[in-house]
Amino acid sequence: MTDRLADVLGGVPAPAAYTLLAAALLIESNLLFGVFVPTLTLMVTAGALAGAGHLDLPVVVAVAAGSVVTADLIGYAVGNRLGGRLRTNRIGQMISAVAWARAESVMHRHGGRAVAVARFVPLLRTLVPHLAGATGVPYRRVAPYSVGAAVTWACVEAGGGYLAAHSIHWMSTPVTVAVLAVIGVGALAVAVRRRRGVGDPAVTARGGHGVHPSDHDTQASVATSGTPPRV
Repeated sequence: MTDRLADVLGGVPAPAAYTLLAAALLIESNLLFGVFVPTLTLMVTAGALAGAGHLDLPVVVAVAAGSVVTADLIGYAVGNRLGGRLRTNRIGQMISAVAWARAESVMHRHGGRAVAVARFVPLLRTLVPHLAGATGVPYRRVAPYSVGAAVTWACVEAGGGYLAAHSIHWMSTPVTVAVLAVIGVGALAVAVRRRRGVGDPAVTARGGHGVHPSDHDTQASVATSGTPPRV
């Protein structure tokens, strides 16, 4: 899947790649079947392509964050317009009245914070903005959390792909390979030396696990004279 997405995004001009990314995020964040859109893989792939120079990371983050903020706004507006009818449709009827009441209580108590947390949980990030609108939570309480969570989410997921691409490139350079080889050989030499030191009787005696010769002389003197040594 990752290879296919990389081929698709990497095989089109950058503007088209940004458009595909935005469309996929809007679908995933607004429609229930969007859970089948691999947005994590898509974001990581876009970040990796930015690391390879095909895309621009700040633009990827801006497009992704703007798309999910727009999706939250659309979801909120739809929920606000439908209101109580969300409970009576086919999906709403699958949820018990107790669960609806609990969800409304959570939304009124936490509002935008719930939207922020839901951004990092698939399916919930689709449902919670609708629920915020349906329960009448003012959008001014939702917007700051929606924007903050969107930017954080985009930076984390795209940034992960970007750093992975740079790490692979850095690890593959001859200088890096030589440095890592020297570090590995040095660590192995230290480990072998310590292991030999632990098994050496002389080292063990010096470490306090043996009996010092002077202790034998003291014990022999006490046994012969019966008088304890003077201190």
